[in-house]
Amino acid sequence: MAEQHISIGEFLFGGGLLSVALTIILIFSGIAAIVFFGQKCYALNRENQVDPYLLKNVNDLLNDGRVQSAVDFCRRDNSPESRSVEKGLNRLGRPISEISNAMETHAQIELNKAEKNIGLLATLSGAAPMLGLIGGVLILTSTFGTLSKTDTVISQNILAAEFYKALAPTVVGLIVGFLSYIFHQILVTKVDYLLMKIQFHTNEFLDIINKPA
Repeated sequence: MAEQHISIGEFLFGGGLLSVALTIILIFSGIAAIVFFGQKCYALNRENQVDPYLLKNVNDLLNDGRVQSAVDFCRRDNSPESRSVEKGLNRLGRPISEISNAMETHAQIELNKAEKNIGLLATLSGAAPMLGLIGGVLILTSTFGTLSKTDTVISQNILAAEFYKALAPTVVGLIVGFLSYIFHQILVTKVDYLLMKIQFHTNEFLDIINKPA
């Protein structure tokens, strides 16, 4: 008996209208996840670049009484950390608690900006496998229903090939879900690192302006 070989194209797009539709949706979802991850990762990497001498330079300028120069320096650096420090500089002379609250509020704004749309990857990591699994079950159910209504004796190889192609949405869904989960975890780690650096700079700045004369 001749063996039946199924190519990748036949596996992905040879399982009927429902299988093809779900596979295309999942493939485009995976491509969108990859593009989003690349763009977000690039943006977060840029945001995580901060002048290592930011606080030292700000401290030196404050010691010289050049508050506006310190503000201008932070604006030129234009990182989440420097923007948070700038919020504190703009409130010098006010109570420490007010300065701290303003900087913490700005840190939350930076965090929300960094986290924007990252939750979509978490949603996709769960939805893609479920959608693929549901599609695979529906396709297999349809296949069994069709076979139950025919009297034709179907060979084991042909039957296995039909099942094989029907599993395409499940496989693609699992792959897309796995990649989305990995992407989400990487981005969450980068966001947590960014928040940690903002908090560090906030605390250090508060120590600078609150040190004994």
